Amino acid sequence: MAFRRGTDRCPSRPVGYENQAMTRKRLFLLLIFPVLVGIAGLALLVNSMGCNYTLRSTHRDVDYYGVCRGGFVNLVETDLTTGSTWTVGAFQFSLADQLLFVVHSRNHIRESSGKATSVLDTYNRSLGAISFVNYAWMPVGRRRVVFFQTSPYHDVLTMTREGHISLWDAYFPYDRPAY
Repeated sequence: MAFRRGTDRCPSRPVGYENQAMTRKRLFLLLIFPVLVGIAGLALLVNSMGCNYTLRSTHRDVDYYGVCRGGFVNLVETDLTTGSTWTVGAFQFSLADQLLFVVHSRNHIRESSGKATSVLDTYNRSLGAISFVNYAWMPVGRRRVVFFQTSPYHDVLTMTREGHISLWDAYFPYDRPAY
């Protein structure tokens, strides 16, 4: 007499064996997925905390000077036309050629001289307490780097850089493009 597998008459496997196997697979996936996400998040955090650089640039009558140490970025922005000065504090997340800055503070240090309103004043006052700014970056020389901005408007900034942008950049620096 022939028995079908998975039935209550088959002596080789208990009833519901296939359901138990599926439950084990689902449980394994439910456990392994958060672990993999945690490892990826930790790698991103460690890579971002490896920054050790200074940036300097003048773009559209605004002077920028920034420093990043241990994942914390401090930037001083000065409008050369009106004299308005702001400091911006942020935490940097770095993944490949993308930089995400989580801005946590904006402080107005010096007011504009005269009646003219600074571009920096309008921009910095329009943002909330916490904001996100994203840049793509690419080295174009030993000390020069280009930042591509998409928000709040599209722009390209060329800056002078001293140091490395992330831990990955310190050990495996990006090569200059071959043009």
